[in-house]
Amino acid sequence: MERSMSMGQVALGLFFALAMSIAAPISGRQSRLNCALPHRMRQRLTPACLALLTGFWLAKASADQSSLPDCSASTAMPYLACLTSATNRPEPPHDFSGGRILHRGDTLNLRWRGAASAVQVEGTYGNYALALHPVAVDEWAASVRVPHLASLTERFTFIATRAGGDELHDTIHFSGPEALPRSAQRGAVETVTLPSRHFAQGRQVKVWLPPGHAASQRYPVIYIADGAAHFGDELLTAMQSGRLPAMVVVGIEADPAERFAEYVDFPKHEGLPSNPARFAAHERFIIETLLPWAESNFGASNTPADRTLAGFSNGADWAAAMALRHPELFGRAIVMSPIMVSQYAIPDAPGARFDLSAGALEPPFALATACFALRLHAKGHTVTLRWWPHTHSPEQWRTAFPAALLNAPAAALPDARSCDVFRAEQP
Repeated sequence: MERSMSMGQVALGLFFALAMSIAAPISGRQSRLNCALPHRMRQRLTPACLALLTGFWLAKASADQSSLPDCSASTAMPYLACLTSATNRPEPPHDFSGGRILHRGDTLNLRWRGAASAVQVEGTYGNYALALHPVAVDEWAASVRVPHLASLTERFTFIATRAGGDELHDTIHFSGPEALPRSAQRGAVETVTLPSRHFAQGRQVKVWLPPGHAASQRYPVIYIADGAAHFGDELLTAMQSGRLPAMVVVGIEADPAERFAEYVDFPKHEGLPSNPARFAAHERFIIETLLPWAESNFGASNTPADRTLAGFSNGADWAAAMALRHPELFGRAIVMSPIMVSQYAIPDAPGARFDLSAGALEPPFALATACFALRLHAKGHTVTLRWWPHTHSPEQWRTAFPAALLNAPAAALPDARSCDVFRAEQP
């Protein structure tokens, strides 16, 4: 990032990053977050986007500093990651070069050894940028306290910038001692292009079916954003052990060019790709076309108590919006790492149950989630809140999804500082 860039420029670029389809749909190919800007501008603003996504509330953070708060700072929250003083201690001599990750208790120690002019670490989607600091000749370090670090599974990429401007990348897969393994079992997934009068083209829908599925039976159903029907695989073990009933998972793909507009219930606003008419068209497609189709063809239940909405990132904004707008249709919403929910109006009459979650290494999403939980609770809604040690990543959501359905232990609601910090520091 150029040092001459003002904090206002940083804030503008960073807020744009939040607004524009923050997480790409989960797929087999690797995905990476960038600002929705022309490539030439991305080269200048991408570091700014990354800075915001890991702590945009630090108004005094300069271009070459980590954006995570110090653990003793007033902006530090018990559910968020923070920097510890261990960054000043060099790594004892070992025969290694490149990146290295160590952990002790809840402290993640990140080390780089090798010639570089700057070193940072990114998370899975490139949305967690932590600057490492020189602690010895050709040695860089940072130490981060991460709540519940032992259960973290994450892909970190060290990016070392050389004096000539070229970069070295070193990707390390970290798995804590208590991290749960991915399910090796797979359910059947059917992919259908569903015609609809609400869009110019048909909409792709993926349906995950449990073993022994029979269309003549009725099943609890989960409607999940971004076509993520394969999240049903994370439920198989619990279904087979009897902890969960057999379920159908329906994944609805968004139009990639209109994802924000279809998922975020937000009025037209300068600088944001919101579009109430597009949101309403998608809403009608769900209610008038998708629900009857899933019920007729796959035995999806038509009982509100058996219908769950789910989503991550802007998909979480969609799940929350639909649950708030249609408590007569949906009994539950699994809202993972939302961001725009802070702007939603919340009705007084309690409706659906809300299961909220976010990661310690995605601070703006965690603060938005905490604030939304407090606002829901104040209006009398049933809300549970869970924290995970992750960045803004599919590893987090694959863990949070079954935990919500299994009613895993939840955290206490945070104090009002979460809302105060989130509102005060928005660009």
